[in-house]
Amino acid sequence: MDLLSIEKDIRKMKYQIQVLGACIDYERNPVESLILSMNWDESQLDRAHDIFEKYDNLLSNNQPIVWSAFEHELKNEFGIGYQTVKSIVLAFFNNSQWVDVCHGYAMSFEPTTPIEFHQITRR
Repeated sequence: MDLLSIEKDIRKMKYQIQVLGACIDYERNPVESLILSMNWDESQLDRAHDIFEKYDNLLSNNQPIVWSAFEHELKNEFGIGYQTVKSIVLAFFNNSQWVDVCHGYAMSFEPTTPIEFHQITRR
């Protein structure tokens, strides 16, 4: 197999994985869907968990939290915007992971909470 054939096969597999990712039921598998939509590997997922764990520990220790710092940490780590931060928070919340962190972040927008976060803030 030459390099051109390998490259062509890789492009084809990437496309097929993208199609499979679109078939994943977000409601039943929110984190798996997130992984595919973000094109994350295991280390990137671990890094996201590390960030959420950091803020979960602050909550557990009743430490003050600047939620904009949480948002910026995710943005800077993954090179993403605000809308993608919301997607990450919702995926973890819908997977029953880091629920307190997700709730704290969503509540930081009160009284003008984005509609996507109503499922978190109105639980």
